[in-house]
Formats: sequence, structure tokens, C-alpha cells
Amino acid sequence: MEKTIFSESMEGITIDEVVRDQEYSMTMKHFHDTYELYFLLEGERYYFIEKETYYVKTGDVVLVNREQVHKTSQAGSRRHDRILLQLSGRVLEPWLKQAGVSSLEKLFGDYYGVARLSQGEWEEMKGLLLGISEELIHRRERYEIMVRLKLSQILLMVYRSRKKAVLKEMPPTVQTAKHGKVHEVAEYLTLHCETGESLEELAEAFFISKSYLSRIFREVTGFSVNEYRNLARVRKAKELLANSGYSITEISEILGFESITYFERVFKKHTDVTPLRYRKDGEGPGGISSGT
Repeated sequence: MEKTIFSESMEGITIDEVVRDQEYSMTMKHFHDTYELYFLLEGERYYFIEKETYYVKTGDVVLVNREQVHKTSQAGSRRHDRILLQLSGRVLEPWLKQAGVSSLEKLFGDYYGVARLSQGEWEEMKGLLLGISEELIHRRERYEIMVRLKLSQILLMVYRSRKKAVLKEMPPTVQTAKHGKVHEVAEYLTLHCETGESLEELAEAFFISKSYLSRIFREVTGFSVNEYRNLARVRKAKELLANSGYSITEISEILGFESITYFERVFKKHTDVTPLRYRKDGEGPGGISSGT
């Protein structure tokens, strides 16, 4: 069973609550141009971000930076209840700067991962989240201001929690032999996405069998090795399209795609636009997508 409790939005902000009582692993886009806050109200999950896997429990907040590869998957009981808040930096940064709140770029760049709140902080956080949903549902006079004020409180609470955790002890990542090996491979693919080794060559380089690598990589990340490599290539392609003078053909070759046709197909699959359109627009559509 999957039930959407609410799903509301205004310019720059989308919030929704979903309760699931079934096995679930993200199948939507795996990275996007928005900042994401994931609040687990009930249950437990594994949350894969970039190269690390985090164990997330009731009362935890997960920060996912824009363009970060991420995916949630089952950990223990199938039932979980979560609120997802997605934020557009393009829309919100000017207001946050004026309000004296830490920028989204700095907050999510420096402190992505898991924030573990105290019981009192968690109760206050839930009140703020439900307050945002209520404002967006009823849309009373000046509701946009109320939503942004509540959002600024949420961001400051998360900032304080993460900064305190850095000084003390960060919530641990999942540390098993399997997760460690996947971390090594994921890190290599991120740093060397253009090299294009076969699954067999990668497995040999990391001293495991091809079938074992294939199985554990998908179990931990939700992606095949090739899917993960292509995601890393697309992110790098976006950087090169926005910040370099290389032609689209040259970018395709630099990133190790077998043909420009394949490059264009993979790029559009993950961004909804062609490389040429992305370069002409200056950035992708920047839409807010759900599915976590």
C-alpha cells in the first residue's frame, strides 16, 4: 500500500508526505537540480548518497545536495512514513540571503548527509513541516511569507544540528565488507567515469567476481554499474556544457561514450533535454521531481 497524505507546492518549494507499507526502492530520477530534505517520521531506511550508505531511522533528517546521486531502499520493516521537501536555489537563494539565513549552496555543500535531532527538536521540526503543508493547502493571505519563514526555521535547525555533529560525532555510515567494496567501486566510477572498463575488468581490479560485483552494487546503490557510471558522466557533461568551450562531440569523446548518439540518448534520459538544448538554455529545466 502507498498513500499520499499531502502534496503541495509553490514557487521554489515542494513538500509531500507519503506512507508506504510495501517494499519500495526509488525508481524515479536519481539526481536533480534541487536541494532535498528527507524527514523520516516512521520506520527505517538505507539512504545511498554519492558513495556512502547511511542507516536512517525515525527522527532523522537527510540532506541531499543538488546533483548528488541518491537512492533510498528498505532496511528492516517495509512500513515507513516520510516527508520530502525539495527546494530550488534559483528561487530561494536571494530571499534567504536577504533574511540572513545560510545559503542552500553552503548548507547542503558542507553538511549533506544525516542530521540526528533531539526529541524536542524533532517535535518542533514536525510542527514546522505540518505548518508549511497547512499554509499551502489553505493559501490564506500572504501564505508565501509564512511558508518561507517556517522554511528558514527548518534550515537553521538543520544547520545547528549538522554543525554540532561535525564538532562531536557524525551519524555513522553503514560499515560492512559489502558496503565497503561498493564504496570503493562507486568512488572509482565517480572519479574515472570516462574510462569505460567492462564489468569483468572492474571486478578483476577490485579482486571480486563479476557476478558478485553486479549483485552487491545493485543491492546497495539500486543501480547497475553501468547506470551509475552513466549518471557520473551526465553530471560531468553538464559541467562541461555549462563551463567549457568543448563541442558536444568533443564532450562525448572526453567522457568515453561510444557514439554521440548514445551520449545524447543517455543525457536526455537523465535531464529531459538534449545536450544542445541544455547548453543553449544555460542550465536544465531545474524542475522539482519526487520519488524518494
